[in-house]
Amino acid sequence: MALSSSDIAAIRAAEAALAEAFEAADPTAWVDSYTDDAIFVGPGVPAIEGRPALLDAARGFAVSAMEITADSTLGSGDFAATVGRANWMAGRKGSDAPIRRRRFLMVWRREPDGRWRIARELLNEEL
Repeated sequence: MALSSSDIAAIRAAEAALAEAFEAADPTAWVDSYTDDAIFVGPGVPAIEGRPALLDAARGFAVSAMEITADSTLGSGDFAATVGRANWMAGRKGSDAPIRRRRFLMVWRREPDGRWRIARELLNEEL
């Protein structure tokens, strides 16, 4: 069964909440967008496995002005995959930090509580 329009809307809302959570000084808010067993793979860094490891890694960087744009989402049942783009300032607002531009593949999983969370994420340089 393909994803319903309400599933797609819930994933878009989760993406918006993730982008907004990056503005918080405490990374717990955005790390909570990932499943307990999430795997994150980004350019030039080792894979990060699990929410606790993601939280440890997150404490070391500052992000602001996050924009997430989904190009397409498909899925079935409790799984969905989104391909899109993310842009952010690699530092706090008002700093002279550079803007990062990335492409991503996010695999979403609907948790038992009905919330969509990121189970796998692959992030790559925007060319």
